[in-house]
Amino acid sequence: MFMRYIYPQPLDSLFVESLHHVDLTYIKKHEGEQSLRPPYAPALERYPYGTDYWNEMFQYLKRTWNKIKIATILYFLSLLPFVGMFVYPVASAYALVDSLGHFPAITIGVFMYVIPGTKNFTMIFLESLYSSRAMMRELLEPYFGRVHFDAKVRRKWFREREGILFGFSIGFYPLVRLPLLGMLFYGVAQSATALILVKTTEPPPPPGMEANYKVDYHYEDPRIKKKESENKKESENKKESENK
Repeated sequence: MFMRYIYPQPLDSLFVESLHHVDLTYIKKHEGEQSLRPPYAPALERYPYGTDYWNEMFQYLKRTWNKIKIATILYFLSLLPFVGMFVYPVASAYALVDSLGHFPAITIGVFMYVIPGTKNFTMIFLESLYSSRAMMRELLEPYFGRVHFDAKVRRKWFREREGILFGFSIGFYPLVRLPLLGMLFYGVAQSATALILVKTTEPPPPPGMEANYKVDYHYEDPRIKKKESENKKESENKKESENK
């Protein structure tokens, strides 16, 4: 991941090429159909890729330091009498609330408390969870390096897609950690991120019209919208004919 801040061009090119491939596959798959979504890659390429590498590297190091700090605090809190046994289960539940919802997160926390000997497992789990989230941010950097959001809007963007991003990143993270093969799997993850982006966002508007970009918009294929509209119209016509 640190490579992105030293020489980001290969990963950015890989991401854009993957977007082109997704667009091409989509067009071939739905050849001859109407109301297709506009190509994503050309829309994104209208934005020049530019980022403050030193600032991004600083933010990366800051996030890494925060992870180390949180892990250290949790470890020492877990050594406290009486309270220590609740630290990791509560921390796990809290970390999963946004991704899974309250009930599943609390259920996992309870299981971690009830099952003995899960402290080491929970430590590894939390480290993997936060690291996978950081990895997801890195994978989306070719997108955010072009379409610039302020910190508040970016947090909202991630929060809207918390579940799918969590599932994607937690699946790739163990593979990225593999020795020798890790960089290969990171490249695969970077390519696959293009599909995740297409499935969860609409193509960006022309530069200068970012204010109209629906950050909280979960992209739906126009064909699906058209079909739903036709079904709704057909249902209304059927009701009218029945009333007559």
